[in-house]
Amino acid sequence: MIYYSYDRFKIDIPELAVRCAVFEPDTILAIARGGMTMGHALSMALNIRNLQSLRCESYDQDQQRETVSLFGECDFTQSSRVLIVDDIVDSGKTLHALIPILQERYPNIVFTCAAIFTKPTALIQPEFSLHEALDWIDFFWERDFLKPNSL
Repeated sequence: MIYYSYDRFKIDIPELAVRCAVFEPDTILAIARGGMTMGHALSMALNIRNLQSLRCESYDQDQQRETVSLFGECDFTQSSRVLIVDDIVDSGKTLHALIPILQERYPNIVFTCAAIFTKPTALIQPEFSLHEALDWIDFFWERDFLKPNSL
């Protein structure tokens, strides 16, 4: 297991923002929960106020499900280029299920993806990523804010 610290996050977000800036997004779509911290940080780094989220789940704790569940709606009426962000593209099931749904609902919008970590075996690779995941990643937002009795 690899612990991903806030100090590393502060280094990575500006670098990822530079990479994502070439896409010129006008909207950031954070995948809840893992992409929420990253989505907020990137929205600040890229000065994008249109930050939205969807809950898209393929895991129960550390066990991957066979199916992906999608919850929520977005308002993309002011959007033309949406950057989808998640902390990690593990199996790729989440993005593989989500992107066709978004493209069908919003055919005039260009979607692209960014993640801090990605596995080379994922079904889909984000256009923007920083690190290859070779082990389980324990993100600071998953560990550092837990109630003491849930550790």
